[in-house]
Amino acid sequence: MIPFPFRAIGRALAKESLPIVACSAFLGVAAILVPHQLSPDGWLALVGGRLVAQEGLPRHDTLAALTMGRTWIDQQWLGQVATYGVAVLGGIRLVLAANVALVVGAFLAVCAYARRRGGHPTTVAVTALLLLLPLVAAMMIVRTQSLVYLPFVVLVALLCRPRMTLSTTLALLALIAVWANVHGSVLLAAGLIAMRGAVALRESSRDRVGWLALLAPFPCVLISPYNVHLVSYYATTAFNPSFARYLAQWAPTRFSPISAPLLLLLFAVPWMLARTQGVYTLYERGLLVVAVALGLLAVRQWAFSGLLVLMLAPVGFDRAMRRRPPRAAPALGAVIALAASLAALAGTARAFSVPSAKLAANYPPGAADAAAKAAGPAPMIYASEEFADWLLWERPDLAGRVVFDVRYELLHAAEVKRIVLFDLGSGIDDPLGAPGVYILDPMRVHHAFDGLRPDVRSVYKTDHAVVAIARNAQ
Repeated sequence: MIPFPFRAIGRALAKESLPIVACSAFLGVAAILVPHQLSPDGWLALVGGRLVAQEGLPRHDTLAALTMGRTWIDQQWLGQVATYGVAVLGGIRLVLAANVALVVGAFLAVCAYARRRGGHPTTVAVTALLLLLPLVAAMMIVRTQSLVYLPFVVLVALLCRPRMTLSTTLALLALIAVWANVHGSVLLAAGLIAMRGAVALRESSRDRVGWLALLAPFPCVLISPYNVHLVSYYATTAFNPSFARYLAQWAPTRFSPISAPLLLLLFAVPWMLARTQGVYTLYERGLLVVAVALGLLAVRQWAFSGLLVLMLAPVGFDRAMRRRPPRAAPALGAVIALAASLAALAGTARAFSVPSAKLAANYPPGAADAAAKAAGPAPMIYASEEFADWLLWERPDLAGRVVFDVRYELLHAAEVKRIVLFDLGSGIDDPLGAPGVYILDPMRVHHAFDGLRPDVRSVYKTDHAVVAIARNAQ
């Protein structure tokens, strides 16, 4: 009989106690936020997945009144089908559980890579804790992007190897071909592979694998049922200037209590790179520059920026600060690490033990029924971004009557502007679609709700949702 290696496990727990505590803290915060992880993008994933499963790939919009009949390139169709499949198997509870597993798994993977790369346990833990709130804010909401965090970590780890082999490159190109149907961040993934090819060619212009890595990724992005039409999709999303102007998630990063730790690390990276030599390969230094650019250019890129920083920066910070190698960890560290892990797991189990209604507390089913009843057979429903796709998920019979949803790429810039101004309380007298019914979150768009009060009558109200009928529609 082989004895159980208690001592070896205890030593490992003690040695890695600080990173384990940081990872446990991340899991604990994720568990606390379970009831708030459902998002407009997540509801769109469910609605889109159901549509593809029942009717096939869409070519034109059939969901929203304002964009009815407009060309719809559903780039994320495979990610949506996967999300919908999880919901069919286990409902919203399983969707949330899968999201937590994917996000926390990616966080654990980058911490493990940072340690493997040579980062001091304390430095890895401090960097992870600094990134905790920015990464939770960017990663924890349910959306198809959650499906690519772990592949992103694997991609970066393979690209950072000293030498790119043909088999690895072909595997990464196959990953890109699948990723191209899951989430638009495939452009970033393809760019990182091409950058690795450029570095290889800098070392040897005859490197065939380098040429393959440089030239093949972006054609692989078009391996989709929508093929070359994806070019117009990316033009209206990733390269749409109106998004950065009107939508907070697409805007450049500004200082806030949540962004402050990320900004601290991003500004520390150039300082660290200037003080270190021989720690990083040329490609890794390029990745850190990409991480800084991503984090500063758009809030939506915090996740990938933070993952890159956590994977690569700790070892450089150690060298820049001349940190000594870690000493033998005290046995108490193993106890603390074990206690933190068990507490985080217990908190997660408790978070998922509540009734299903509490897992989506911000989306009361009564609001969907009240909106459908108030709408009757004719009027349009103006559902704010928060509720539009949720309403379509709960009441598929309302397809074509909800004014707009979260697919801003289908909207013209002027329409996006009018929606944003409406939410801010401007243009109340002339809302898009001339709706007869409104469903709004009074906490998020209180200016719009306050402006509408004289002209509407509330028929349903909670802290998070108000359904109101326009008086001229009664």
